[in-house]
Amino acid sequence: MRLAFATDGFTPFSLAAAPYSCWLVFVTPLNLPPGTLMKSEYIFLSLVVPGPEHPGKKLGILMQPLVDELMCLWGGVETFDLSLKKNFNMRAAYMWSVHDFPAYGNFFGWSTHGRFAFPVCLCDSLAFTLHYGRKACWFDCHRRFLPSDHEFRFQANAFRKNTVVLEEAPRHLTGEEILPK
Repeated sequence: MRLAFATDGFTPFSLAAAPYSCWLVFVTPLNLPPGTLMKSEYIFLSLVVPGPEHPGKKLGILMQPLVDELMCLWGGVETFDLSLKKNFNMRAAYMWSVHDFPAYGNFFGWSTHGRFAFPVCLCDSLAFTLHYGRKACWFDCHRRFLPSDHEFRFQANAFRKNTVVLEEAPRHLTGEEILPK
């Protein structure tokens, strides 16, 4: 069984009321036929995190029981197949997550603020700070992901003024490089 996670938070009361948030974690199986894959009866509400403020970095701790169950499913559990009328060993794997960018930061424990917010580039980000606003900006950082002979790379005034992009995209990191043992 392949599983996808989706998380997001919302304010259940009006924004003028006292601050309060509610975070939801949904799990959906991906082994279903395309016509039933994203129907509401196959999306399972697995975790509700209510509180006076969003969980932030604590979301990982609050999800620990769900992660423990997923680890148990990775090893396999005895399950009954109604159509075949017999037991089998069902295994499950986490495939991917669906989040907006702030929820992504809470889910993976990655800071989504500042110059290094984009996880693909890591420290090889071309983000710059706006002169007057002192905010991080990623405008025109996308051109290095284009093929090296793409016409947009050589348009000096179509994006940032007097800028031609010749450098290559950052290389893809391996799993061992991302999560050292």
